[in-house]
Amino acid sequence: MAGLYIHIPFCRSKCAYCDFFSIPVNSVLKKDTDCFAKYIVAIQQEMAIRISEIKGPIDTIYVGGGTPTAIPLPLLSEFLSSIHRYVIRYNKGYGGEDISEFTVEANPEDISRSLIDTLRNSGVDRISIGIQSFDTCQLNAIMRRHDSTSSRNALTILKESEINYSADLIYGLPGQSVDSWSYQLDSLLDFEPPHFSAYLLSYEPGTRLYARKERGLVTEADEQTACRMYDILMEVAAARGYNHYEISNFSKPGLEARHNSSYWNLTPYLGLGCSAHSFDGDIRRVNPSNLGAYMKALLKNTPDTTFQEEPETTINKVNDYIITSLRTSYGLSSSLLKSKWGSETASMVEANLSHLRATGHIVPTAKGNDRIPEKYWLTSDSILRDIILEEE
Repeated sequence: MAGLYIHIPFCRSKCAYCDFFSIPVNSVLKKDTDCFAKYIVAIQQEMAIRISEIKGPIDTIYVGGGTPTAIPLPLLSEFLSSIHRYVIRYNKGYGGEDISEFTVEANPEDISRSLIDTLRNSGVDRISIGIQSFDTCQLNAIMRRHDSTSSRNALTILKESEINYSADLIYGLPGQSVDSWSYQLDSLLDFEPPHFSAYLLSYEPGTRLYARKERGLVTEADEQTACRMYDILMEVAAARGYNHYEISNFSKPGLEARHNSSYWNLTPYLGLGCSAHSFDGDIRRVNPSNLGAYMKALLKNTPDTTFQEEPETTINKVNDYIITSLRTSYGLSSSLLKSKWGSETASMVEANLSHLRATGHIVPTAKGNDRIPEKYWLTSDSILRDIILEEE
């Protein structure tokens, strides 16, 4: 099985904390009114050329951004339908495997019953929506376009539509107290979303939020506050019946995000579009964060210029797996380590894990894998430093 990720870089405005590659719609349309259609053609070209990198059926599709729903709905629908049909045809070569999950990201202000109906008719069966907060002042502080009312309206429509969906929240926002965070969390979970993600706000260099922090205009949440917010997150989610299966992800039983889970268990995935990452099970590749160069290369059928391989040593690959897997409920599989990188490597990791079992910093999963207890996930860097391997 493999995953397919498609990056749509267009958004109506860039949020203050966002460090993903994105381009404001207005600036693009001023230069080329056909940019959406041309970008879609480029994506389709890249898919046809690079699909051979995936050795097996495609199980999940995820369309992220940017904001995919910034593309006019008729054009978006046609594009999503074409991707769905292409994958169905491709999977026939592997016995006709079904697509188990097809997710599209959307903003609260874009959610409507007609949007959901259109996405469903295009093959989409899951929506990921960025709520972030129900406090309009907090939303303004991170330059989100929507307000509390549009968030509640969107969640009401999603719930009534009975489509599978996930909602994002951010904690540690500027001016957010522990009590305020508790209220945001309760407000979301009152809608009983099938899945939600909660992220500690990160101040990434190059973002407007980082620049504001450097000028002393906003203050980052201190470690004590962040840890208390995380504790509340764990306690409330558990009390509401959610499975905490990865540091930032929670689901009702059986509704874990299949696509995102593939990133943590070495499942191959193909990434299409500007800045998209790919992993064929061994080699990682990344597309350029340059819209003009990307589209020019694909439309001229010179795909070799659209991506670069990311050089990784065996130790790098092992450490990537250690860091991602230990902060999930699935845990790190010693048998996978051994089959993928050999007995010697697995033995080195085992030696590092063994002394942490005695201190309770490593515990077994139900299937006998190893994981860090969830209470330590937020502050697990010091634990991971004792486990990751060093280059010789």
